Amino acid sequence: MLPKISVITVVYNAVATLEETILSVINQDFEDFEFIIIDGGSTDGTIEIIKKYQDKITLWISEPDKGIYDAMNKGIKIAKGDYVYFLGGDDLLYSNSVLNNICSKLIDKNKIYYGNVLFKTRNVIYDGKFSALKIATRNISHQSIFYPREIFNKYSFDTKYKIFADYELNLKLYGNSSYSFVYMPITVALFNDEGSSGSNILDFCFERDRFEIIKNNFPYWIYLYRIYRSKISKTLRLL
Repeated sequence: MLPKISVITVVYNAVATLEETILSVINQDFEDFEFIIIDGGSTDGTIEIIKKYQDKITLWISEPDKGIYDAMNKGIKIAKGDYVYFLGGDDLLYSNSVLNNICSKLIDKNKIYYGNVLFKTRNVIYDGKFSALKIATRNISHQSIFYPREIFNKYSFDTKYKIFADYELNLKLYGNSSYSFVYMPITVALFNDEGSSGSNILDFCFERDRFEIIKNNFPYWIYLYRIYRSKISKTLRLL
């Protein structure tokens, strides 16, 4: 029996992009998924777009929230699928067959499956298979990951991190021996790299805690991370 996938989109005032996002989901040739939209109380016409397609949307709510990850946590509590996937309100599933191509690969609920995304403006694929050292230096794209639903019985997104709560969660999960990450050489989504998570906006709280997060979850890799940081610092001094 194929697993059920919960596709969760969190959105706020995305009237210019949401319709295309919705169409990329509801036009999938895979049927065993639910589609949940968590809106933060949009005032720009976003709600009208949601209502236009509400017969194809499993459930949607619109109410004020405390940011992206608070909205994601709300979606998780509602989700009933075996796997949870997050798609931004300005991102697109890469093709109409991508969920169908992926579903048969989701076979172990102790594993987190991920693929690639295509950066929309830079037109580059991000970012292949990750190692512990690689994830210590940059995140797996949130729009490429399929999380087993049961993970969120133990974990949630820490809302004090405004941009990189998903990175913090991935670091914790990567360092947890109960789970493993499995790479699928599939392009999952077209990612808007001009959005909040794709821009150069800093999450100061995360940057403050980043070293400790890595230290606590990657005890054998901390020295490599220090070497990496040292090399970056030396390079910047030479510029």
